[in-house]
Amino acid sequence: MNPTPPRVIVVGNVTLEDVIHPDGTTNLGAVGGNSLYAALGARLWAEHVGVVTRLGEDVVQPSLRELAQAGVADGTTSIPGPAARYWVLYETDGTRRYVSRTPPERYLEVAPRPEDLPQQWLTAEPAPVLHLAAMPLAAAEAIVGAVRVAAPAIRITLDTHEDWRHDTRARVFALAGQVDCFAPSREELAELLGYDDPPRAIAELSARVDAPPALAVKLGGDGSLIWQRDQPDAVQVAALAADSVVDVTGAGDAFCGGLAAGLAAGLDVVEAARRGAVSASLAIEGFGSLRLARLDPQEAAARLARPSDPPARVTLSPAGSDDRRAIRAMLGEIDGIPSLLERQLHELDAPIGALAGTLDGIDEVVFVGCGDSYFAGQAATLAFERCAGVRATALHAMEFARYRVRYLTDRTLVVPISYSGRVGRTVEAAVQVKRFGQTMIALTGSADGLLGQSCDRSLVLSVPSLGFSPGTNTFAGMLLALLQLAAAMGERRGSGPALREALHQLPDAARETLAMAAEPARRAAGRLAGAEWLCFIGAGPSEAIARFGAAKLFEGPQMLGTWANLEEWAHEEYFVSGAGTPVVVIAPSGASRDRAEEILSELEFIGADAVVVSDIAGAELPLAPGLPEPLSPVVTALPLALLAFFLADARGKRSYNFPDDETEREHYDTIHRATVGEPA
Repeated sequence: MNPTPPRVIVVGNVTLEDVIHPDGTTNLGAVGGNSLYAALGARLWAEHVGVVTRLGEDVVQPSLRELAQAGVADGTTSIPGPAARYWVLYETDGTRRYVSRTPPERYLEVAPRPEDLPQQWLTAEPAPVLHLAAMPLAAAEAIVGAVRVAAPAIRITLDTHEDWRHDTRARVFALAGQVDCFAPSREELAELLGYDDPPRAIAELSARVDAPPALAVKLGGDGSLIWQRDQPDAVQVAALAADSVVDVTGAGDAFCGGLAAGLAAGLDVVEAARRGAVSASLAIEGFGSLRLARLDPQEAAARLARPSDPPARVTLSPAGSDDRRAIRAMLGEIDGIPSLLERQLHELDAPIGALAGTLDGIDEVVFVGCGDSYFAGQAATLAFERCAGVRATALHAMEFARYRVRYLTDRTLVVPISYSGRVGRTVEAAVQVKRFGQTMIALTGSADGLLGQSCDRSLVLSVPSLGFSPGTNTFAGMLLALLQLAAAMGERRGSGPALREALHQLPDAARETLAMAAEPARRAAGRLAGAEWLCFIGAGPSEAIARFGAAKLFEGPQMLGTWANLEEWAHEEYFVSGAGTPVVVIAPSGASRDRAEEILSELEFIGADAVVVSDIAGAELPLAPGLPEPLSPVVTALPLALLAFFLADARGKRSYNFPDDETEREHYDTIHRATVGEPA
């Protein structure tokens, strides 16, 4: 007799995880992956569940026998080569980090394919629910397309993948329109749409002609937000309290499994989401997906019966609860910088290494840009001189295009920098460099922008945006890319200490700095909110960060911010400073630390209100210790970004905006106008 075909089919991946616990104990080769969490989350509600995945040769079969014993049918396909593998590092505060041990191309090889799905499962009666867990976009498109042809009656739920970004959103939303329930996480939906506002996002998606019948946005500890076709409002389903929170890994996948099982049982999406909430709450009470295989489904039923907040109606409108210019988007982007650094270190390693291999004849680098782009170049110059062994200069794009471009040598590399790729003076600089036949590589976030079109070679960044706010994570991304290039050039030349290892300290150093500096920055902002002006001072790379700090005051709280070289302050700004004058001193460990301490003594003498950004004990805005000075700007910028946000909050600034639409248009017309002059 053939076994009963599954009512829920989960398609996803199986990974191997080398887990390091906070006490130093290890669990090497643990079997994990989104398909297991989702299948076991479904198995708590559905008697017959099947999992479709591709198994590498190194997956230990006995570990998977627990799936069969729990009633999960095996639809796996064995393939040559290893499984996707990660280091999973747990910290004492409960946070975790994933470090990939797998080449990028292997992720597509281990992703399930249409031919992996058992035909008898697809054609079963009644039609099952198929849950598509996170996977590369091309793999998801292939499976959905094949299932819609082979078994059109099947209902499909679709989760998002971390690599589905803003530049792929047209494909993602087209794919979502072919499924029955699209279930993105809040963070990944914000990455796709460019703003973090779930009610507004649902309003936007539900208004599309190809909208799926249902949306289920996972909100983490806030539960989920559910929309069903022909319903004017969304419904928020509360998260269920866990008995204890041990590890939140897999909670979203377990939710999706419970959701799919609820749909397979004939429930509407709201009731199905309540079962997903139970599965998620059980998943976070211990380590590892296979622990769920040992739970009795009666435990899930009992938890569902516990008293909980009833589903609540949430009114949808195109504007949502806030606009895309809400200043709170700035804080979200600051908080995301450590993850951005981690991802960029991995993704840009190969392309930057390839670029460095073409620059062996270069002995000078000139960075050109405006605003944050200019500051990023200035902050990176020490890394190039000390670690890559080349002369490095940062010039404002206007100065470069009109006064310096004629006088380069044939061994100079010019790096025009503009994340938007539309800044007129930077585009002009690139046009002039091309005219004079110099070596050039653009650094931009838009390969198709005017800057990218003006350069033969570009290094393209991808930085998520949560809204229209003062640039913080784009600055971090641009600066890190330059430091990565300095490290790659230095390794090829053997000049100065290799930076690669130190660069990989940056994500953790950024996390530590944000954790230490957040509350002090809030307190400092409360004290300084009534000031008429703030002056930022620093030397070396920190002079660039002083400029960055002043710029964030103009953009965020819209206060007057000035900047000065650490030494120059004593020669100029000193004369307009006195008792209570706020001066922010950026003084990380490095060559100018001793002079910063002398200037601090002078500030104390005149009674100024000095705010110190440093890794020395007692600094009001503390930094994570241990970074070499060339890398310090990445973390010194973080407390200043926090200070600007909290100043905006303290002064009642709620939106990053202009007085009116005409003023905004005029502003951007001015800075994007790419006139080309005749250089001196």
